[in-house]
Amino acid sequence: MAILKSVALAFGMFSAVPVPRVEWSEKNLRYMLCAFPLVGAVIGGVTMGFFLLTAFFCRHADFLPRLLPLALVLIPIAVTGGIHLDGFMDTCDALASHADREKKLAILKDSHAGAFAVLRCVLYVLADFALATEFVRFLFADGEVVSIGLFLRAKGGAIVCFAAVFVQSRLLSAFSVATFPIAKDSGLVRTFSDASAKCVTAVWCAAWFVAISAVLVWFSRWNGVFSVGTMLIVFGGYFLMTRRHFGGITGDTAGWFVQMAELLCLFALIVTMEVV
Repeated sequence: MAILKSVALAFGMFSAVPVPRVEWSEKNLRYMLCAFPLVGAVIGGVTMGFFLLTAFFCRHADFLPRLLPLALVLIPIAVTGGIHLDGFMDTCDALASHADREKKLAILKDSHAGAFAVLRCVLYVLADFALATEFVRFLFADGEVVSIGLFLRAKGGAIVCFAAVFVQSRLLSAFSVATFPIAKDSGLVRTFSDASAKCVTAVWCAAWFVAISAVLVWFSRWNGVFSVGTMLIVFGGYFLMTRRHFGGITGDTAGWFVQMAELLCLFALIVTMEVV
């Protein structure tokens, strides 16, 4: 029962999916971070469903592949309610200030969006849409989909890698909350870190990340290698960036990592498909 409550808390905090109200207690928060990647699984599942529906119906309505990139941009925002994009914007505002550490942390706490946040958000969404358009162009480059089975056999590896990114980014984000330095002595990340079973969370997230990565590399070869490699590079950069600029992670920087990992892994997939 406590595990189900942790799942409900994870979806209630990190998604817009309706869930029952659950008490914020230390017991219920203990395994909430372990459940956080399930939000990514929902995003990935919905995304894969859209791919399959588009592949099935594009034989009868060829405009659907042209609408799919917009769906790929909007699905993560719709499922999460934009919580990670909000953290991305706040972090961009703080980094663009070039101020000292304390001022940057104060900017993260400010609920107002600055000019740099809005600009970076617009650029992010444009880049995401452009990359999603290129990704869909590759998937449907052969024109009419004669068979769903043949389509998945030819393109399934890239689709699975794309969907898995949403889970992997949240696995590493939860791992960072359990293991990385926390920038502030208060706030949600501090609360989640203190209340969580850190050792269990770290081992759980690391084990699942390695298992999913191994499956991707086995199933999709170079798509998996490039996707997982890019994810780890972004994660390493995230650690260095937060230590240098903020002295540790915050809820906003965690959102920045999730957004950047998803964008750059999509870029890596496109490069792989074009080169390999």
